[in-house]
Amino acid sequence: MIGLLFDPREDDRMPPVRRLDVLIVDDDPAIREALAAGLARDYSVHAAATGDEACAILAAHPIAVIILDAFLGQEHGLDLVARFRAIAPVPILVLTGYSTEDLAIKALRAQVADYLKKPVELPLLLERVARLTGTAAAPDPVQHALDHLARDPAAHPTMEAIADHVGLSERQLRRKFATQTGMPPAHYAIEVRLERAAHLLATTRLPINRIARRVGYKDRHQFTRVFRRKFGVTPTAYRVHPRCGSITQPNPSFPGMAEKPPEAS
Repeated sequence: MIGLLFDPREDDRMPPVRRLDVLIVDDDPAIREALAAGLARDYSVHAAATGDEACAILAAHPIAVIILDAFLGQEHGLDLVARFRAIAPVPILVLTGYSTEDLAIKALRAQVADYLKKPVELPLLLERVARLTGTAAAPDPVQHALDHLARDPAAHPTMEAIADHVGLSERQLRRKFATQTGMPPAHYAIEVRLERAAHLLATTRLPINRIARRVGYKDRHQFTRVFRRKFGVTPTAYRVHPRCGSITQPNPSFPGMAEKPPEAS
């Protein structure tokens, strides 16, 4: 059994504050360690590699939320939901590196509390866990919009849909978004896509046309033009010599792009 990885209550320098217990269920030890390290500041983190290990931890500790990988070696994570709930009816957040319609339908039928695609950004994970455990502060609508755009770069939400999602009018969202990010939502969405594409180019050997589709471009040629406008090189050249970029400092040429962004502006 993997058991408790991090427990801030054991640090004598910290006051004896009761931390909520979080259970990570993932068969990849590197992912377990990374998630645990990110959550350890705010939670007592337990981890398991299999369904049996997870059930033992659930029976022994007051788990507040479960972070569950959709695929655990020979086990399907969603098939374990009923077993977990029989022991402790707590919220379950599913993580997956595979986004398919069948998986989404299965997650919906299992009535999991939330669903995120890997790789997941730590701030987004912390926000979701805080919400599921009831410890979240009042949500910032712009941050909510940022998370919504970052969650699935290949999606093409309309401005109306994003505004409805965060509870603002389109005009309010545009104004607040521009104030906090310095750019309209559509331009930010393009930046998110290109940053994700750059990450995939630098860390995987996926074909460029597949990366283009994964970040929302059906046409490799359009993807190459937009990518080159931001980074100054083609995706092929970037893969050979990757460089750092930041969505907090967008390319000044973006507002004047000739290519129309696929989402609403």
